Amino acid sequence: MQTNRFETFMDAILAIIITVLVLKLPQPSEATLNAILSLNMRYITYLLCFLIIFITWYNDHNLFQIVDEIDNAVVFVYGILIFIISIIPYFASWVSLHPTSIAAETMFGLLFLVTNIFYTLSTYLVVRANPYNEKLKLINLKDYRRYVPVLLILIGFLVTYTVYPQGIYISCVFATLLWFLMIVMTKSEIESSERFEALFDAIVAIILTVIVLDIGMAVNGSWESLFDLKLEFIAYAISFIVCFNYWNYNHNLFSIVNKIDGRVMWSIAASMFVLSLIPYLSIFVAQNFYSFVAQACYGIDFIIVALLSIISANALKEVDKGNVALALALENHLPLISTVIVVGIGIILGYLFYPPAVIISCLLSIILVWLIPIVHKF
Repeated sequence: MQTNRFETFMDAILAIIITVLVLKLPQPSEATLNAILSLNMRYITYLLCFLIIFITWYNDHNLFQIVDEIDNAVVFVYGILIFIISIIPYFASWVSLHPTSIAAETMFGLLFLVTNIFYTLSTYLVVRANPYNEKLKLINLKDYRRYVPVLLILIGFLVTYTVYPQGIYISCVFATLLWFLMIVMTKSEIESSERFEALFDAIVAIILTVIVLDIGMAVNGSWESLFDLKLEFIAYAISFIVCFNYWNYNHNLFSIVNKIDGRVMWSIAASMFVLSLIPYLSIFVAQNFYSFVAQACYGIDFIIVALLSIISANALKEVDKGNVALALALENHLPLISTVIVVGIGIILGYLFYPPAVIISCLLSIILVWLIPIVHKF
């Protein structure tokens, strides 16, 4: 059978899993740095889960570039793989709540272990389903480096069940980082960006829609109860504009892109990870609108997205050097640099005078991103 529809189906599921992970993050008990740091394991676990899911998608994307067709055995194993990944958010939350629990540690480790095993099995079945595909024959499933992360997790099980309860969690951290390093050190050039664009669109679309899920319901049917939620709706409106603006920027950029590579994909993936925190930070700001700490977290998230966008733009120019239209479009990074400067000033003003100056500066920076190219033409 052809792979296009199957790829689309898998991408949709992974995009949803990636974005709903943030819904499992609890809000800090108060708007202080100590309260935020007290949730450090929850944030690390969120990053860890995002990485393992995106690594799986990235490997699958590169594999299916050279696949001709698949059979029912491949679909069946991928179905199991998707099921395993789909329950990662649940057990990630469980192990974050109970980091010294042997049961929670075991389930968390088993999910990471089985994900790797089933991905390797699915790769083997894909190769078997395409016996005449010369490119697939180059995949070496006997390469010992493929199985070092698995060995690390097994060592973690040994440590957890002997001397240190959190051994499995720590081994999963190192295993995931090793998977990531092995991928980024492997040079890859992808001629078509369509599948990556589709995943990007799906993730941003889901982020746009889940933001509203955290807005509390008015306590009754009066205008007053609705007006009590004004800060939540203000934060939601600004966050919606932020996400939509980011999508529009990348949409316009990719309309003139001819090819991408792994560096482009991972830099944009990092942006998507940071952007995926917007629903979480929107509620944090709405509940603590006049707190500098909450506002600063929102502004820093905004600045990081802009800086990562500059990195991805440079990566695009590097991989697509012959693209004149792209070179002209990315001649300078003035709109993105202006974002960093304006939000940076907003953070300073927020600290010294008025904390909401931060979120106001985020909105102003978006207006500048739209205005600068127009003024530049004249």
